[in-house]
Amino acid sequence: MTSGTGQTGGRRRGDHPPVMGGVPPADPDFTGREAILEQIHEALHRNGAARYLIEGGSGVGKSLIAGQYAHRYADHYDLIWWVPATTDIDANGSYLRLAEQIGLDASYDHIARTVRDVRRALAHDPAIGSWLLVFDGATDLETLAADYMPEGGGRILITGRDHRRPHRSAPGLVDGRVVPRLDTAESLSLLRRLCPERLEPIGTGERLAEHLEHLPLALAQVGAFLRESSLGTEEFLERFEERYTDKVTRMGTDDEHTAPLAAAWEIQAGELLAGDATGRAVVELVRLCAFLAPLPLSRSFFARARDLDAAPEQAGLFGDEARLDRVLEFMRRRRLASVRPDTFHLHELFQEVIRDSMPLVEKVRYRDLARRLLAHNDPGDPTDPAHRDHYLLMHAHVKASQAWSGRDPRVRALVLNVIDFLTEIGEYAKAVGVADQAVNAWGDDPVQLLHARLRRNMIRRLHSEYTTALAEARDIHSGEVARGGPDSDEALEALRAIAIALSGLARFDEAERLFRWILDHRRDRAPAGPAALEAAHDYSQVLLEQGRFTEALEVSEQNLRERAALLGPDSISTLRTDLNLGLTLVFLGRWEEARDRLEDCMARFAAQSASDTPHALQGLLLLAAVYRGLGDTGAALEHSTRALALYRRRYPPTVRQTLHGRVVHMVTLALAGRGREAAAEVRLLLPSTDERFPADHPFPAWARVGAGIALRSQGAFAAAADLDRAALERLRTLYGAGSFNTLAAALNLATDLYGLERFEDALALDTLTEADCLALLDPDHPIMLTARRNRLVSRQALGEDVKEEWTDLYRLFLSRYGSAHPATASMSSYTRQDCDVPPVVAV
Repeated sequence: MTSGTGQTGGRRRGDHPPVMGGVPPADPDFTGREAILEQIHEALHRNGAARYLIEGGSGVGKSLIAGQYAHRYADHYDLIWWVPATTDIDANGSYLRLAEQIGLDASYDHIARTVRDVRRALAHDPAIGSWLLVFDGATDLETLAADYMPEGGGRILITGRDHRRPHRSAPGLVDGRVVPRLDTAESLSLLRRLCPERLEPIGTGERLAEHLEHLPLALAQVGAFLRESSLGTEEFLERFEERYTDKVTRMGTDDEHTAPLAAAWEIQAGELLAGDATGRAVVELVRLCAFLAPLPLSRSFFARARDLDAAPEQAGLFGDEARLDRVLEFMRRRRLASVRPDTFHLHELFQEVIRDSMPLVEKVRYRDLARRLLAHNDPGDPTDPAHRDHYLLMHAHVKASQAWSGRDPRVRALVLNVIDFLTEIGEYAKAVGVADQAVNAWGDDPVQLLHARLRRNMIRRLHSEYTTALAEARDIHSGEVARGGPDSDEALEALRAIAIALSGLARFDEAERLFRWILDHRRDRAPAGPAALEAAHDYSQVLLEQGRFTEALEVSEQNLRERAALLGPDSISTLRTDLNLGLTLVFLGRWEEARDRLEDCMARFAAQSASDTPHALQGLLLLAAVYRGLGDTGAALEHSTRALALYRRRYPPTVRQTLHGRVVHMVTLALAGRGREAAAEVRLLLPSTDERFPADHPFPAWARVGAGIALRSQGAFAAAADLDRAALERLRTLYGAGSFNTLAAALNLATDLYGLERFEDALALDTLTEADCLALLDPDHPIMLTARRNRLVSRQALGEDVKEEWTDLYRLFLSRYGSAHPATASMSSYTRQDCDVPPVVAV
């Protein structure tokens, strides 16, 4: 086979064994199915064929067939990758590992983009070689084909339940097979491998296979059981018939497919419980795992729960690695689990049978134990990149165990952490799904209910649903005031949600009053406690949004000292405040200090492998703006390009965070001499910005200021003037005439008028804006220097002699920036300068 072409032939690199990722070990007792294996291989390597679907009921051996194919025909491939496809969480985790294997960046912060990168590489990169993907346990073929399957380049094998319908929505499935249960000869072959001495007299094996309905999973378990049990085959069949009849009578026809496995398990469980300690521990472990997700479980999962409060017969499973090893070895021999060196895995059908065989009181007990086991495995920090793989699994187990229904505070803390993790990686729909379950289940605990509601409220804000979030936050707050009074911690947390929503709606004065009130109350209780420090951070942010930069600087400097002392200089909370301080320095015109501070922050993020977290990405954008101001457009473009690439991996293209990155990058492109690209982005960016932000929010105005710079770089002064004029009107309405937040729009609108040769209008606006700058800024502030320069250019265009003033200003530029800075170099002629500052508002 030629790499990446889909043609038949040999492997690209026959001198190396194939890379096999996640493929289960070969089953030494695999038997039969020869015709199916040959049919799969012939179909996959027929010209034009690329995909093959294995369907069938649960327990018939679909995964075993796929695994056997992978091992038997491994020499036809360079790469074989096993993708658990029961849920997108499973598939995503496998694709992240595959991305690392083939040399791509694995971004947990935007998994969908990583998946797309992997699909594209598999389809088009010949360096990967001949590959086979095995999607195991597919439940939705349409979604699987649309979201995960590469379009060409290799081979795809899929296992899934028997859907019994055409697969028109999964293109390329040119062949497939519904796998039946074993025939009599195949069933006998499997039993002879497992318990040859237990099949006498003649006909016993046939009767056993018939009773077990030729289900491979049941045959394997019963054969392994009979091999080691003192129970004779005839006695087993007598007990089986009695239990099977009882099962079918009680379960009804809908569950008849599980009756053979259920009856066989009851017999095994009875013997194990009557036997030694290892046998009893096996039953306990099987019952416990039945309430976890059908995923490989790590042995360390149980070691970390050493102090888990459990019944005596269960306690030995936690923290006693030697005993766990004995139990797992027993389960391996009895075919109750697939056991690997570090993990073990129960079949989903077996888990279902275990759950259904238990009385309600036992289900409650084991489900509760499973939840508490999960809580003991909670790393406790959902924002730490080192824990991402772990929390992906925890989410699946939380769903399987319905952990939100538990009452244990530690279990509920885990649920909240899973919500935070899903929010952190941008999986907002899943986060809301878990939060909704928690809100519905936690009415017995007002404090935990508050935490769940506030997390759901935060996700609404991330979706820019600020009006809805504000109404919900006010409802939460009124309830907390009624319950504990206006000064309770819970009421203050709800009030904070109100203030954040108000800020998102650009109602900054109202938000500032609430943030100040919260800060005062937090400081009264614990002046240097975490809650007071977070309140100070919020307050400094709203001061920035109001243009009160000197006050914001003072608050942030104090907060940084206190956070570093309490939490350490490299904690995420401390770094957030450090970034805020850097932004404040930008607005104060102290660009060199801002650059040094922000670069130091980014180095500390990198040291913690957190360079792709939301706060670090914000730091990249700030650095892009700072380097623009310092005249280093190359460094600015490098930072904005990287930031935008990471934003696009983490978020869809039209969420607030990505729009922010696009605005910064658009301006950077324009100032780096790539104005045509920047102008093309304007047409795409502004409609999304207007749709995403409310009409009275300042960010669309800031986007228009940036778009004006892009259009002006291409000489489109009239179009730029329309945008700058609209931005100035909106900013004046929000902040008042002459405020800091209106300066950039006013200066740039005057430049548009100048470009249209409306020199008198330009001068009038320049004069007004320079006066506003004098009232607000230091004499050497970059915006002040731009205002002076632009007014001199307007005066010169109207015939005034400004040569002496221009020379004096040049000396200021030279002193402030140096001779190599573009702003200084461009003063060889009377040219205007764009006012380029980052948005003041949070997005």
